[in-house]
Amino acid sequence: FDDKTNLYHYEGMYNFTNLLNNVVELQVGASSRLYQLRSNGTIFDDQNREIDINEYGAFAQLGKKVLNDKLKLTLAGRFDKSTNFEGRFTPRIAAVFTVAENNNIRASYQTGYRNPTTQNQYIDLSVLGGQSRLIGGIPESLTKYELYEKKGVLRKDYNAYLASAASGTPNPALLVPYTFDSEGLRPESVQSFELGYKGLINDKLLIDAYGYYNTYSDFITAITLYRPSTGTGSYSMPVNAKGEVNTYGAALGVDYLIGKYTVTGNVSYNQIGDLPTDYDNDFNTPTVRYNLGFSNREVVKNVGFNVQYRWQDGYNWFSSFAAGPIPSFSTVDAQVNFKVPAYKSIIKIGASNLLNSYYRTSFGNPEAGGLYYVSLTYNP
Repeated sequence: FDDKTNLYHYEGMYNFTNLLNNVVELQVGASSRLYQLRSNGTIFDDQNREIDINEYGAFAQLGKKVLNDKLKLTLAGRFDKSTNFEGRFTPRIAAVFTVAENNNIRASYQTGYRNPTTQNQYIDLSVLGGQSRLIGGIPESLTKYELYEKKGVLRKDYNAYLASAASGTPNPALLVPYTFDSEGLRPESVQSFELGYKGLINDKLLIDAYGYYNTYSDFITAITLYRPSTGTGSYSMPVNAKGEVNTYGAALGVDYLIGKYTVTGNVSYNQIGDLPTDYDNDFNTPTVRYNLGFSNREVVKNVGFNVQYRWQDGYNWFSSFAAGPIPSFSTVDAQVNFKVPAYKSIIKIGASNLLNSYYRTSFGNPEAGGLYYVSLTYNP
């Protein structure tokens, strides 16, 4: 690759709360980002031209405590604009209610949206030895490869046709042409509801739990098209799923103090609703993950330790480059700390994946093993 792509990012924020005598909390901010795609045609569709993408946004957030400070309300709004897409305003509201000392219930409704990435818009890359091409989902990319006129068929329909041909009864009716929206790829928008609880009980047990439900419109996913009549292989590109796509989940975290020892545990559940079979499911998230921990900051004088066990469920991984199953895996992390007060230092000896159990987190990537380290921190 001959990639000299640049990214420039600027942001600023100001808190007006003190100027308002702490009657309300007010924060405002803005950001600007410039992508300069300069791959000379080796990654993006930028051969013999330069592609610039400008993004900018601004937000304001207002907070106020009411009901004798037992209820805090937060209102926020944000506006964002990108070169290839119309600007959008996204409001949010949240509430935190103190039901008892150190015990809070929180609820929020948020809206947001995600612009297609630079690759979603402009990638133009031959893969799999020239058998497939990754292209952007905006109209100019689709027009370049004549996908509006010379329509392709979805992978599932193409495979069904091949199966019928292999059985000796080829059925051309299975080759249903796929029609793109003339607008091309659009930003993805989401409405999110969350309800949670956080509480400290008897100064020993800390509980944090929440559940969420998201509804996506124009969910950005991907398809693979074949054009059997031209014999030019396949094209993969991002598209917006038709209709709504839902994701939902919950998580629970617990910390329990036993003398100087701390026992921790957390578990999360994440799921995506039914995604039409026309699309490649790139949710790429395990359904269940959990962690268990045991630690003591000073088990004996100047010596502490921390041990963590992590497990995650298997799931199917999809990307433009590769797709396949990711098996479940578990790891053990451990660390011992030695304080050296005379030298105002801490020595840490530890391991990430102590048992050197090889695993991978995405299909096609190399397996990861153990990482062992020693560190010295000096605090004058």
